[in-house]
Amino acid sequence: MLRQGDILTLLRHFQYHIQYAIPVEIYQGNVYIDVGVLTAVDESFVQLKGTLYNRSKFIFKSRPGY
Repeated sequence: MLRQGDILTLLRHFQYHIQYAIPVEIYQGNVYIDVGVLTAVDESFVQLKGTLYNRSKFIFKSRPGY
C-alpha cells in the first residue's frame, strides 16, 4: 500500500499498518520522536508504546522492514 518513507494521512493508512504490524516513524516537524508498531488509532490519535500522539501535531511515516 505505502512505501518506506510515505506519510500516513488517512485513517485506512493507519489501520493497514496496525493490521499488518508495519512499523511507523513519528516526527514532530523534522525532529524524530519514535519508531514502532502502532497499537490503536482513531480520527484524532494514534497509540505507540502506550503513548498517544495527536494526528494533527505529528508526522507519521511508513517504515516497513524496521
